[in-house]
Amino acid sequence: MVSMISGCEFRPAPDPFVTNLIPTFTEQQICVADRVRANELNLDCAYLDNYIAGPVRSNDLEVEPQDRIASADNQTPELRILGKYSRDATGFIEGVVSDNIGVAELLINDRPVSFDNSGRFTHQEYLPTGGKEFTLVAIDRAGLRTLETIRLSREASPQIAKISFDSLNPTSRLAKDNSDAIALIVGVAQYEKTAPAEFADKDAQVFYDYAHLKLGIPQDRIQTLVNDKADVVGLLSGINKWLKRTVKQGESDVYIFFAGHGLASDDGDTAYLIPYDGAPDFLERTAISRDEVFREVSSVNPRSVTVFLDTCYSGDTRGESRLIAGRPLGIKLQEQSLPAGFTVLTAAGGDQIAKPLKEAQHGLFSYFLMKGMEGGADSDGNNEITARELHAYVRENVVQQSGGSQVPELQGDGEKVLVRFR
Repeated sequence: MVSMISGCEFRPAPDPFVTNLIPTFTEQQICVADRVRANELNLDCAYLDNYIAGPVRSNDLEVEPQDRIASADNQTPELRILGKYSRDATGFIEGVVSDNIGVAELLINDRPVSFDNSGRFTHQEYLPTGGKEFTLVAIDRAGLRTLETIRLSREASPQIAKISFDSLNPTSRLAKDNSDAIALIVGVAQYEKTAPAEFADKDAQVFYDYAHLKLGIPQDRIQTLVNDKADVVGLLSGINKWLKRTVKQGESDVYIFFAGHGLASDDGDTAYLIPYDGAPDFLERTAISRDEVFREVSSVNPRSVTVFLDTCYSGDTRGESRLIAGRPLGIKLQEQSLPAGFTVLTAAGGDQIAKPLKEAQHGLFSYFLMKGMEGGADSDGNNEITARELHAYVRENVVQQSGGSQVPELQGDGEKVLVRFR
């Protein structure tokens, strides 16, 4: 049975079981409610059948009310970009999408992107150097689209790959004391009459701590001469007045460290250490020969003498200048003989340049000498470092960093134990 009230057609539910489950309303109540709903949706009364007896068929096509709304929609979605930026190698896009009948889908470069109930979204993905374009498409429930293309930029990293070296740390491992040892430490970076020796003063200042904490020398038995304190008078006084008087014959272990300029005589027979006020043009008169230093120290008969020389004798400096303009290149220092009981580690061969290690702000030889004394040179792990072990460590690293142009040398007793760890 079909009844009509106020122009509205009603079809009772055919299934009595279903009918019994539905609350009883008068047809007038139903028609009023349906008309209110129809007015909200701007539908004519014929579409009220959609709520009572199913969809209305027109030209054999089913049309739902929501589909009718979508079919009448002509408003494209709104897509707003709130932010775009990059962080390291990741690009970020933030924005919001909205639409009058609802957003069905958001795509970025053809890939679905989720958004919350308010339409907010954040997208992130790998961003290669040089940047990348992103195409954003918002699609509403009617299939209408809004498209926007943006570009995220990523500049090539300004960070240049660097070579770095560990900081020196003489406190890293405790060593045994040697109360019978004494040390004379000299470092000259700023010369009065010739080119500077880069970082040589810093080498001496830091080696003071290694002499105390790694060689075990009491602080009151270490004398340090740096820059203008290491003039010719200061050097001679340090050797002849202080060191020679401090040595206990047959008992003292003497250590000498020198960082600065050295120079060989024109015939290559004599090696000179240049003090702060030395003049390379008047070598014999203003510099001190290495042999003289060794003779003076040997004369007081110490138990042992160990010498570390971060210098070269070729006439080149740690920089790019030469000590004597016009002097022939490649003057080679001849091998020097040593007094008994001496062990000498030198930074380079007789015709090589002792280079700086700019990244560490030390001489190349001095840096690895001290780093090896921290324990890196203890190759057999017996808590002792011999002169041979220390030389092997320094040589390996200096050769690597200099490309083979600087090769440290060892003369004397290679089995002498220099560092004893606790």
